[in-house]
Amino acid sequence: MKTLCSASVILFIAFGAFAQTVPAPTASTESSPQVVRQPMPVSWQMQMGLRSFQVRMRIAMVDKVVLVPDTATYLDEISRWTLRGRWPVLIEDEFYTPMFVRAFKPSKIIRRTSIGAMPASVDEKNALAKKAITQSWTVPGSDANPNTPAEAFASARFEPIGIVFASMSDPAWTAAVALAAGHGQVLSWLEGPFDPPSSTMGPSQFQELSQRIEDAANTTTLGYKSLGDAIDAVTICRSMPLKVEVPPGLQWAPPNGSNPKPGEAVAVMDALCRIPDGRRWAIASNIFGDEVRCAYIAMCSLYLSPKSVWMINTYQNEGEYARYGMTEGSAVLKSAGYETTEFSGAQASVVSWLNLLMGGFKPDVLFMNTMGNSDFFKMWQTIQCYPEDVPMLQHPMAMHLIHSWSLTSAESRDTVGGRWLEHGIYAYAGSVYEPFLVAFVPPSMVATRMANMVPFLVASRWGDGPIDSVWRVTLFGDPLMVIPPPSTPSQPRIAATALDSAKGETDVKESARAALIATKTSGAAADYARALGDIVKTGDDAMASQIWSVAASKGDAVATLCAPIALGPLFRLRQSDAFLAAYRMIPTPTLIDQDMLWQLWTQQFSSIKDRAVLDWFVKQVRAVRPAVDLSRLAPEIKRVAGVDAAREAVGGWLVKTKDEEARKRINELLANLQ
Repeated sequence: MKTLCSASVILFIAFGAFAQTVPAPTASTESSPQVVRQPMPVSWQMQMGLRSFQVRMRIAMVDKVVLVPDTATYLDEISRWTLRGRWPVLIEDEFYTPMFVRAFKPSKIIRRTSIGAMPASVDEKNALAKKAITQSWTVPGSDANPNTPAEAFASARFEPIGIVFASMSDPAWTAAVALAAGHGQVLSWLEGPFDPPSSTMGPSQFQELSQRIEDAANTTTLGYKSLGDAIDAVTICRSMPLKVEVPPGLQWAPPNGSNPKPGEAVAVMDALCRIPDGRRWAIASNIFGDEVRCAYIAMCSLYLSPKSVWMINTYQNEGEYARYGMTEGSAVLKSAGYETTEFSGAQASVVSWLNLLMGGFKPDVLFMNTMGNSDFFKMWQTIQCYPEDVPMLQHPMAMHLIHSWSLTSAESRDTVGGRWLEHGIYAYAGSVYEPFLVAFVPPSMVATRMANMVPFLVASRWGDGPIDSVWRVTLFGDPLMVIPPPSTPSQPRIAATALDSAKGETDVKESARAALIATKTSGAAADYARALGDIVKTGDDAMASQIWSVAASKGDAVATLCAPIALGPLFRLRQSDAFLAAYRMIPTPTLIDQDMLWQLWTQQFSSIKDRAVLDWFVKQVRAVRPAVDLSRLAPEIKRVAGVDAAREAVGGWLVKTKDEEARKRINELLANLQ
């Protein structure tokens, strides 16, 4: 696929070739996204995307977001999805909820009360999950009364488009149930103990896992043995090792033509779903995390419509690196209508990067290439940044990152990939080891595929041919998530009605209004905090800033309770002084709070003339790699108070840390501080 399909070609394929197989809704098939698969003049990758896109287009999106307090209520709310309409459901929190709402921009935000606890037994939990999927695919108005997802799919005359694996004992099931219900996929259980994502799976465990996945695919009775049949997407929603020692007997050849050394590994998600000769029968991806984050990941994949793309190139435009630049991909995306911004050369320097961190990243999609390791990445002219410099995000973001080792310890925020995931990335193509450059699909090819309706993560795989060997690039997120060109018709939104409502619902905007009214009579800190918290959940940062200004003037009790809630809006609005005032009221800032503090203020240290303020920042240095923050703070202390004061501030951290690597970096900083 060397040329970009025009919007008219995409629409013809999506609504012409497909529409011929889908009857108009009737009393018994209303909103049934039926798929009768026929040969089409498109690649298997595009076919995956078009099938996913068709399901999305055939089911209306209700213009609301429902916030639930727990997993039992989450399942209950998903069971209310129908083929007439669906809507995002989030387990309410203070970080991922407002991030999603800022991107989705619903007319209504609804909060539900709890329906109670989840049942104790695994069998009962499994039954509730399957029931939610069954009900979401039951055809409205039909005589059918399906008892299983398979019966519901059959009644809707729908062929599932993938298989999702999960365990109700692992919190990532919240993503699995939503993705199975949202796309129309088979939900299969994958039980048993697994080590964390940073671990390396042994060959025997991998072989068992591979066989279990293939057995589950075979049990569906759907075609799965080659790309382009029914099951081309496999999503494993649970925590598990992302690396595996090379399994014996597996036919593979790494892109650089050399075998791994003893103890080295390949990516589990790259090795899975292959036939004995090494060819793929499906694209595998993983989702892990707590219930809140995994629900957020699923809802981003199902309901957001990304439009803005940043492409950041830190490579020199020469040799093999030229192929991995961003200019060609940027041109492709711009011609397809995406809002595309390219950064290269000095625009991709450390200084420019640190400036971009202020207030958080704004794009919906990021393409980036860097050199480095799990704990650093090099910007233009090979100057290093660190996990501390991984940006906060204003909106949920999908990412294609060309970088060695970024996801080798994906659950750790002290690695590049772990910090990206913690900050809200919901789809991520990256490496678990040293992959070599050729293992990555060039950005221009990913961009072209993306604009041609290929799912984002699938576009990040070579997919077939000799270069598509088992190697070290992994996928995180929903492999069926499509990012159509902005000119493509969007999923229809319909107004919320009483038909899709549940008992115990309250409107968050109305709740905020009531709390604001209450503050006028009570003046209570709790009322201010409730009003501010609800406004932040609605995504209205400007209003949140105004409420904070009032709250801060009402005395320490009100200000102290509201300060942690105000940090996010003040950060995104770049209201530096107000942010700093709020931060200093918080007894124990969170790690996310610390990231916001340093990303907002690092590039403003040169404006500080008061040594006391700089001394306060010394106390806020992040403890894992103190030399990172100290290296940026020390020159300003030297400017204001002299070199001895700067050396004292830096040297003071030698007694605060026992980590040898951290002490080494501090001593190097001291040696250069003259």
